[in-house]
Amino acid sequence: MSTSDRFCGLGSSGLCTWDGLRASVVHAGFLVGVMLALASAPAFAAGIEHPDIGTIAIGRGGAYAAAPSDGLAMQYNPAGFASQHGWRLTLDANVSFQQLSFAPARGGDTISNSAGGFLVGAPVVSYGFGPVGWLSSLTLALGFTTPSAIGKQTYPGSLDAKMPLPDAQDPQRYALIFTDYQIIYYSAAIAGSYKWFSAGVALQLVHGSAKFAQAVWSGPFPGTDPAYDAIATVDVSNTVVPTAVFGVSARPVPKLALGLSYRPQFDFIAHGTLNTDLPPVSQALAVSVVGNSTDFFLRFPDVIRFGAQYTFGSRLLVEADVVAELWSELKTIEIRPQNIHVTTPATDRTLANIIFQKDYQDAVSVRVGADYELLPSRLTVRAGYLHETSAIPLKSVSVDFGNWQRDAVSVGGTMKIWRGLNASVAYAHHFVADQNVTNSQVVQVITPCSVPGCTDTATTVVGNGVYKASLDVVSLSLGVILDDFRARPYVTSP
Repeated sequence: MSTSDRFCGLGSSGLCTWDGLRASVVHAGFLVGVMLALASAPAFAAGIEHPDIGTIAIGRGGAYAAAPSDGLAMQYNPAGFASQHGWRLTLDANVSFQQLSFAPARGGDTISNSAGGFLVGAPVVSYGFGPVGWLSSLTLALGFTTPSAIGKQTYPGSLDAKMPLPDAQDPQRYALIFTDYQIIYYSAAIAGSYKWFSAGVALQLVHGSAKFAQAVWSGPFPGTDPAYDAIATVDVSNTVVPTAVFGVSARPVPKLALGLSYRPQFDFIAHGTLNTDLPPVSQALAVSVVGNSTDFFLRFPDVIRFGAQYTFGSRLLVEADVVAELWSELKTIEIRPQNIHVTTPATDRTLANIIFQKDYQDAVSVRVGADYELLPSRLTVRAGYLHETSAIPLKSVSVDFGNWQRDAVSVGGTMKIWRGLNASVAYAHHFVADQNVTNSQVVQVITPCSVPGCTDTATTVVGNGVYKASLDVVSLSLGVILDDFRARPYVTSP
């Protein structure tokens, strides 16, 4: 009896007997149950992106586009699924701790983000059929991922202050008081290979919500006196937005893997409410806000990844990636009120679109990482380095997104726990360049003038000052290859 006759192996997808088919159905039911349980949990929050998610990728400095070997192929390069045979499950999560402080140029206290750690995750299940027709392999995958971002931030402001505040305190409240962003990419992928070439696509439906608050100037003259602060809170969500990640990879020689992936830009347009708490001075003038319906607009960029991976001997793997994020497509973030009016007994003014001018620029990162098999088939250690240019020009720097020029170093490892169960850990520290802003375009949002015949008050610049940030990321992943748990008894050929 040949080896392939002794049991249903990976090459035959484990379906060559009725028992194998039944076991696969049981596995499928189990995995679908896991996915439904995860999907019914609260969506992991996210905001404008920093590099990156995925425990193996983080440990390797984000260099993971050439030949991703787990469920995070959904994010980096779906072609990587083509080499993942049998039933596989990836459960990945990381916690990010962003330190961000702002010392206003006009004086006052230095303020800091106090939101604490922030969790994102990615559960993915896949099944590789092995050879199908003329294809060398075919794999299907299902799961969700999240952007790599900080979705919760909290700063001091009029929401939690004791009046009266000094005039110079906390000017950042006109840019941001708190955020709570939640975005998730529900994804289904297919990948196949023919000889040394692989291709894949992950089709994604993007669903999310955004809630944030900031102070709005309502005074009759320019200034920052909190007595004239209105507090605007935006709370919006979308249905779904379609997008995709396309990827190809090639192995012209066994030790060399080349990978390329592309995610096109998409617009996140959400609908919800814009509620405004007016200051007492406005209430005394019988100013009121009628209506609260609003839309919210944010554009995510094209993302292009290229990676080259080479294996030296049997233990050392080295990869270098270049990633381009075309953030120049994001000129503004917009709140688009729908028939909201600011009224007094004598006036009625429609609230115009609120435009946050961003003028972002394209960002490029270079990532280098390596894996070394310290204990063959048992323990792999890894390390990486990343350098990324800033997508945020100096004039647009604010407390909302601390994703400026950075250098990151990372370490990690993967241990085989038992049969097909592997555990991976990673840690990365991001050194983010300080930003000394003297020509800020970050200004107050103002309420329309409510006195007949008057003109709107001039805005005050609130973004000048020194910004400091750093980021620490801790990540954990469990990888399961279910076929490796099947009993494979030794059978002696007659």
